[in-house]
Amino acid sequence: MIQIFFAKELGFCWGVERAINLAAKAKNDHPGEVTILKEIVHNRQVVDFFKQKGVGQAESLDRIDTGTLVISAHGLSPRLKKEALAKGLRIVDTTCPLVENVHIFTRQLINDGYKVILYGEPEHDEVMGVMGIDGKNIHLLAEYDDIDKLPKFEGKVALITQTTRGVRAFEQVSARMKEIYPDIKIVNTICDATDKRQHAIHDLAPNMDMVLVIGSLSSGNSHRLRDIAKQHCGKAHLIDSPEDIDWSWFDSCRKVGITAGASTPSFSVEQILKALHEKVGIDLANSDARIFEYKSFAGYRDVQPAS
Repeated sequence: MIQIFFAKELGFCWGVERAINLAAKAKNDHPGEVTILKEIVHNRQVVDFFKQKGVGQAESLDRIDTGTLVISAHGLSPRLKKEALAKGLRIVDTTCPLVENVHIFTRQLINDGYKVILYGEPEHDEVMGVMGIDGKNIHLLAEYDDIDKLPKFEGKVALITQTTRGVRAFEQVSARMKEIYPDIKIVNTICDATDKRQHAIHDLAPNMDMVLVIGSLSSGNSHRLRDIAKQHCGKAHLIDSPEDIDWSWFDSCRKVGITAGASTPSFSVEQILKALHEKVGIDLANSDARIFEYKSFAGYRDVQPAS
């Protein structure tokens, strides 16, 4: 019998839950077209939920001319917000407050004369929003190995980070930047939910034969959970649904850890657990997870409008 162990922190964070509820409320409250710019959160099943509810989705602001614009949890650049207002769009802003804090910190640093280095993924929606604050004084650092490719800065330098980057990776980047710029101002803008979920998988994975990370391929924080788990136990997989599972993975496995990205809804976890129960047989080893009903497990919320 395969034992299942859950990470102590996993699944929906409050910022994701807030964004989903605000977007659902916008559909209920506002007549006419309601369109989300890009993905409300990086989870395929949540995106599909809103499509089924008749909420539009557009990859570019150029494709939204009327009705209500929903800004995703990842935020939006000031320039695009101004363009949306100039079009006469009604705006529902679901930007995570912790992402908004990154915008605030960035503007403050630039106003104080700093050159800002942003440690983040180049194509991530949050990063593009922050980079859009100032095209001259913000410089993107994608990876540790790119540090030596940065221009040599004169004057005051600050380092910030995408809210969902790796905690230990940011520590390594910070240490190296401190060597280059001893007076650098370092602002750790990794969100608490990311920090807790990453620490939880650091604790869980070393004791597992395999770890399953439930989340979408578009979810950066889910990818990092998978990478951390793989470092510790050598066998970790990112899955979005039971169809993504190769059942040969479970050969010779006795202890399987489960975690979920911050944008993963409860029903995704339920689908995976039911499939595990049917295909390989599972023993829910965690005392907090013995009841086979997960809608309230570990702080998850279903994708529903706030009552």
